[in-house]
Amino acid sequence: MIKLIASDMDGTWLRDDKTYDHEMFSREFKVMQERDIKFVVASGNQFENLIKRFPENADRIYFVAENGALIAKGKELLHTDALSQKDYQITQEVVHDYPYPAVVEGLKSAYIRRSDGEDYYQEMHKYFAEITLVDDFSEVKDKIFKVNMTLPIEKTLPTIDELRKKYPEMGFVAGSADSIDMQTKGMNKAVGLEYLGKKFNISADEMVSFGDSGNDVGMLKYTGKSFATGTAMPEAKEAADEVIGTCNESAVQKEILKLLNIN
Repeated sequence: MIKLIASDMDGTWLRDDKTYDHEMFSREFKVMQERDIKFVVASGNQFENLIKRFPENADRIYFVAENGALIAKGKELLHTDALSQKDYQITQEVVHDYPYPAVVEGLKSAYIRRSDGEDYYQEMHKYFAEITLVDDFSEVKDKIFKVNMTLPIEKTLPTIDELRKKYPEMGFVAGSADSIDMQTKGMNKAVGLEYLGKKFNISADEMVSFGDSGNDVGMLKYTGKSFATGTAMPEAKEAADEVIGTCNESAVQKEILKLLNIN
């Protein structure tokens, strides 16, 4: 029996233009509510950005944001897990040593260096509702969940391998095909789902998940049933039980209709 359904957002639930089928979601969410199935938005994105995507039902949706470091029901924070000062210092060594733009993701805001440029700032507004410009990341005074670095697609996986060897005490995963999430080692979306499972007495076998990137692998392996989108990264497809259509085809929402036996 399904008791919890979790979905990643970018590349999974959201189309490339960051929209989704609200009418279809209204139908399936109504059934989920009637059957007491928890719907979980599980993303590496900022909480404030995620909650704004579900204005009609946000107070009844669970959010596993920042790759598991922040858990909430609606606007009510249930749990947070920030980077240690030592781990944050490692992320700063990385962004100093590599010539790529980066975002420091905190509880109050996301932070971007002015030197990374206006185009980067505008692009990041697709993923962060709250952004603060700083001259240097040393100015940031916030509870930090993770740091994300954007780089050329062909550099992502080799750089992750390089960083894992250099800093084995840290967690490095692909946030997308062209980005790396740097966070507490072992922190991932499965940690957030495990927290909710314990809270509501739901086992992993009673959960379903959908994802497309390296930061979804832990979740896809953890849940009883898992799906990767057709455009997912190879490691996500390998971790999932099945590969379905793409985000632009609303494949996740259509699969949920099937799982719930909604005509």
